[in-house]
Amino acid sequence: MTDTIVALATPNSQSALGIIRVSGRIVLELCEKTCGLPSPTARCAHLTKYTSLEQNTLDQIIMVYFEKGRSFTGENCMELTCHGNPIILEEILNDLIQRGCRMANPGEFAYRAFQNGKINLTQAEAIADLIGAKNKQALSLANKNLEGNLSKRIDDLQTSILRQHSDIEAFIDFPEDDLGVEKTAQIITSLQGICSELSDLIEIGKKTDVFNRNLRVVLVGPPNAGKSSIFNKIVGMDRAIIDQEPGTTRDFIDYNINLGQVNIQLYDTAGIRETDQVIEKQGIERTYQLIKDADLVLVVLDRSLPYPSFIAKEIEREINDEKSIIILNKSDLPNKIEITGSHFNELPVIDVSVTKNKTILKLTDEIKNYLLKDSFIENEFNLSVNLRQSNALIKSLVCIQNSIENIKSEETIEFSIPDLKESISLLGEIAGNKDNEDMLDLLFSNFCIGK
Repeated sequence: MTDTIVALATPNSQSALGIIRVSGRIVLELCEKTCGLPSPTARCAHLTKYTSLEQNTLDQIIMVYFEKGRSFTGENCMELTCHGNPIILEEILNDLIQRGCRMANPGEFAYRAFQNGKINLTQAEAIADLIGAKNKQALSLANKNLEGNLSKRIDDLQTSILRQHSDIEAFIDFPEDDLGVEKTAQIITSLQGICSELSDLIEIGKKTDVFNRNLRVVLVGPPNAGKSSIFNKIVGMDRAIIDQEPGTTRDFIDYNINLGQVNIQLYDTAGIRETDQVIEKQGIERTYQLIKDADLVLVVLDRSLPYPSFIAKEIEREINDEKSIIILNKSDLPNKIEITGSHFNELPVIDVSVTKNKTILKLTDEIKNYLLKDSFIENEFNLSVNLRQSNALIKSLVCIQNSIENIKSEETIEFSIPDLKESISLLGEIAGNKDNEDMLDLLFSNFCIGK
């Protein structure tokens, strides 16, 4: 890569300081011409002035130079710490572009670090996860992947598969040296152990997924059950309109909330009832779609009223027992509802009143505990696995399983070789095959500019 890239590495807003990053061929030339430092000491902070092409002083800055091979990107780099006035930052960026730099694409600094062997793909993704972490658990897992914990597991798996591959290859090349029952059993046992390792990583991906995305929690139920009131209480502001007239909520309303260990996207939905109004019907259909996509469904019922029997036929067909909780709202009023014998009888039940904050706090705790019930205890795992990595692991597992079946029969043992090779290649995609340009371009384009 011969061109020199530049980007703002801090938010483009007024602040105490702003940082501009530069990487590429002409960095040393820029050190001299913009900062008056022809031979800067590497990795040392230099207090100096930034001078433009017109010989105007744009700002007093701190410049740090990183030499080739010892910088983040592996190229000559410089970081300019300026005063955080957007006008100053824009002036310096424009001057650097006039001097031969170009604006970096999203993730291009990390991409260059990857291409130059400074980090592998799992570490590059960990950097993006670190920046975008929504809670402490996600932050911790991103740091562990950045340390290379996942990379080490993948490398060990590839080495193990390669050993079995070489033993089978030797037998195919020299069939007179019979592989033997004992050796065949050893290879199969080793591959079964690899399957177990792959399955463990796939399971980790399922369990750590809750920390890396917003989980969908959907409030559903009949009109006037109090969904919007509960929504507003959890959110902490009047986002949803509350009215005694049925059908007030015609479409869903959503809001992002952090519950400490997890982030949720909470949805208030249209009340489910029989209606002839076209717009309201559309809102109810959207409610059904949200139920299908939800991580947790909160079925809100008014406990001060008899059980709404029409709910059974309208909503029970959509409810998944494994991801649903019943909320009996208005617990401050006499209980007149009876859910025994209904479809909801087997579901967990929480009594809530929007007039009692303790019940709302209990509800949010129950939501968090329910969403985390299949996930790990803090510090149980020392890595995380994202969706892209999980897909590669699943495909690799299938390949190993196919190879085991072929090895069990000496007549088809040679057919196990392509599957073993494919498995190694799939694992290589996790750490990063540098020849897969399309995949890499797509992946790094989701990174921040300046990272």
